[in-house]
This record gives sequence, C-alpha cells and structure tokens, in this order.
Amino acid sequence: MVDDEPLFGFDLDAPASARPSRVRVVDNTLQPSAENVASFWSKVVKSPTCWYWVGAISAPDGYGRFNFQRDNRQRTMLAHRFSVELVHGPLGDGVVCEHKCNEPLCVRVGHAHLVKSTHSENVRYAIALGRLSGHTFLDGQGRSRYQRSLDIRDALRDGYDEVALLRAKTDPGPDQGILF
Repeated sequence: MVDDEPLFGFDLDAPASARPSRVRVVDNTLQPSAENVASFWSKVVKSPTCWYWVGAISAPDGYGRFNFQRDNRQRTMLAHRFSVELVHGPLGDGVVCEHKCNEPLCVRVGHAHLVKSTHSENVRYAIALGRLSGHTFLDGQGRSRYQRSLDIRDALRDGYDEVALLRAKTDPGPDQGILF
C-alpha cells in the first residue's frame, strides 16, 4: 500500500463525522419499526396451510433468521419468533415458539402452526413425534433440515407454487440413489 493512498477508498484524515459509520451495535431489546415489519412480510409466501419464510436461513437447524436495524442498532431473531412477537408482543426469556405444523420455515401464528410454549413442552412434543433435536434428517429423505429449508425457499422465491413446494418437500435430490 502506498502511504498517501486512503485505506479501502476512505479518507482516514477526514473527521469521524464525515466518514461513513459501518459499526452496528447488537441490541436485543430493539423493537421493529413499521418499515422493519413490512420488510419481514415481504419475505413471507403464504400457502393455504403454512406461511413460508423465504429470507435468510441458518445452518444447521434450517430455521429462518430475520435481521432488522435502526439508528446503528441491529437485532437478529428467529423468523418464527419475530412473527409470534408481532402477534403477542415481546416474549419472556423462558418462552419458546413451538411449530405444531413441524415446518421450520413456517411463520404463521395459530393453534395449528406456531404457539407460545416452554422448552420442556417443546421437547415433549418433539419426542412424541419422534423428531427430538439432534436428528439431522427430516422425513427420511436423506437431506439435512437445512438443505430441505433451502430447497423450499428456492421453490417459493417467486411466489406460491404448489407443485414446486411439494417437490421441494419430498425430492431427496440428485445424490439419492434409486433403490429399485
């Protein structure tokens, strides 16, 4: 680097107020603005049953993640928890959101989809359904839950398509050999 060239195109001799601020402070108490809520809903595709998150997805769990920011503060939340908080308000630390529909990307709040729960109730429900945490595959398709979520998101990127959604939910992918 030449001594008189600015680092990454910024004039480091300029006063701090003239330089762009890129540092955002994580603030887990930050409440969403109307613009943040609109941004959230722009990443949701509604089917007749579940409402699918088509934004960021975390690995390895396959759940949606929503990041919102305001005034150099930011907060990242599980997309389904954000949705539940839109309906019920901020949830306490001991409250989890349980997917009664068993769809990690679902953000629809209701008795057949997302409900407020406790960790122990959620674990009991998972055990009863045979999907206790730690099981990396879903529906016996040979894909990780993360890959399944990516496939569903890709199928719904342009809106609801029943055939594409069904294919994404059930197709094991090109790496799955044919048994018979």
